[in-house]
Amino acid sequence: MRKSFPTLVAAALCTALTAQTGVAATAVSAAHPESIIDAIQDMGYKAELATDRYGDPMIHSAASGVNFVINFYNCENNTDCSDLHFVVSFDLLNGIELYSLNSWNEERLIGMSYADSEGDPVLQHYVASVDGMSRSNFVATYSQWTESLADFTDYIDW
Repeated sequence: MRKSFPTLVAAALCTALTAQTGVAATAVSAAHPESIIDAIQDMGYKAELATDRYGDPMIHSAASGVNFVINFYNCENNTDCSDLHFVVSFDLLNGIELYSLNSWNEERLIGMSYADSEGDPVLQHYVASVDGMSRSNFVATYSQWTESLADFTDYIDW
């Protein structure tokens, strides 16, 4: 199939911009879990690839002395995922009051919380459309998550 002149020009410009800015080399994508793992490990954090109970990829990571997972969502046949979900749950002796979690949520954009079926706190952050996200944006997102996680562990006296 022959490509039109505008298509060839657009492709050439895209290739030139990518080569000049290094976008392709520094992008992360939920469709390519290894790109996420590389970015996390380059920041000095643990990142181990695993599979969830549905067969989708997930990453085990940790920060502030707390293990958490990054789940992959909107996958096609356990691959080609598009979204990420950072999540950690805590097991507190007496659980946590909902008003306390509501107060936390009222003040935050990164790291929303809820109580699980046993009344224990769960902290989560959903990131949509992680396909070709710049590495610097992913690093900022991951850093905001780890800051929120550290603040939350202080908040719940973990």
